[in-house]
Amino acid sequence: MAEISDTKAITPSQVRSIHAALSRAGIDDDTYRLLLSDGYGVETCKALTRRQASELLRHLGVGLRNPPGTRPKAPRQPRKQLPPGVTRLPSAAQRRLVSELVSEIAWRQDGGYTAWLQTNQGLKRVATAQQAMRVIEGLKALKRRQERANG
Repeated sequence: MAEISDTKAITPSQVRSIHAALSRAGIDDDTYRLLLSDGYGVETCKALTRRQASELLRHLGVGLRNPPGTRPKAPRQPRKQLPPGVTRLPSAAQRRLVSELVSEIAWRQDGGYTAWLQTNQGLKRVATAQQAMRVIEGLKALKRRQERANG
């Protein structure tokens, strides 16, 4: 892994990150300038080296994306296209989320979920991953409406 240079100039993304971190932390310009002059002997962050900029970002609470000694995560592979006529079953996580949402909703009658599923989703049961996604979104919306109504 390449080491951060002691002499190379700050990068434009480091400048943006420093200013964003200052805004998030609510640090005013006077405090910022004092931090630069006392800590690094400069008046502007553009006069910092890459290493100094990294130190300042850590001081401001911004971590490195890939800490030294680690590798970046591999990009997620897109799902392969399924052949025509083949559907993906709901995952265990989707089934679990549906069950949790159903238990958190105050149904007006016994069998309320089954009635809601037939009336609002046109389903007797959740059979595919696509259906599970639609049902989860519908249940989340129903739960939000109930929470707003109950205040």
